[in-house]
Amino acid sequence: MDFPAKILLFGEYGILLNSKALSMPYSRFSGRFRMLDRQAGKQKTEETGSNASLKSLLRYMILNSNKFNFIRLDQFQEEVNQGLYFDSSIPSGSGLGSSGALTAALYNRYAIDTSLNDYRKIQSYLAGIEGCFHGISSGIDPLTSLLKRVLLIENKDTTVKTPDLSTFFNTFSLFLINSHLTGNSSDLITHFMKKHLEPEFRGKIDEGYIPVINQTIDSLTANDFNSFTSLISRYSQFQLSHFERMIPDSMRKYFSYGIETGNFYLKLCGSGGGGYLLAISPDREKTENYFKLNHLDYTIV
Repeated sequence: MDFPAKILLFGEYGILLNSKALSMPYSRFSGRFRMLDRQAGKQKTEETGSNASLKSLLRYMILNSNKFNFIRLDQFQEEVNQGLYFDSSIPSGSGLGSSGALTAALYNRYAIDTSLNDYRKIQSYLAGIEGCFHGISSGIDPLTSLLKRVLLIENKDTTVKTPDLSTFFNTFSLFLINSHLTGNSSDLITHFMKKHLEPEFRGKIDEGYIPVINQTIDSLTANDFNSFTSLISRYSQFQLSHFERMIPDSMRKYFSYGIETGNFYLKLCGSGGGGYLLAISPDREKTENYFKLNHLDYTIV
């Protein structure tokens, strides 16, 4: 079974602090478990490397087995020793949820109770697994990959919803821009959480950024696109102003141009530091022409 990449439309970093979040699967990239072909001779480096990474993950989970009592670790161990690896086309460090897809695949294969339909409970389990990679995880990336549907997370105390975004996608175009750099989610999340301990930065996030996330999602799901356009501009500007380490220097001028012209609005796609950026545009033709003129490597979602 394939598990798709994801695009976090809104909520990056804020979801760690109980903001809303809106996420969608992105099936252009995906991953699935396979077994090494021991009869094929020399194995591919990426296959044996993935198997070695799964062995490291397994050792950690066994050492902390009380945290992973919802996983059949004995079966996981048996299959890893037989040559299990994760065959993935999702670029690592891209912001498209490579670890989330792996987490979803692992849960789907080894969860003791796969009939569980409490999405919040599943999300907490998935966050625990993905936390092995990032230190802190909201669980929304693997939940999106596991369920393969658009997800709206209201906050930690309410249920997961699956909104209809067809009107939004008929009104706006989405572009992924490849920065050709690799981000490090673990380092950037640690940096953000440490910064959030500083009163001045915490105030900007809690009183400025999180309300903008929530209002942007509310306006989108209500199809209030006049409000949405104003809010996404503020969203982009906040990230440009306050997420310096997360936005590659080479991309900053495009953030500014989009905000100034209103042709498109750039934002992080995940933790940032490299990988992909997401552009949301009310004018596909103008945006595509601009990206071509500036030789940006883009994909229309």
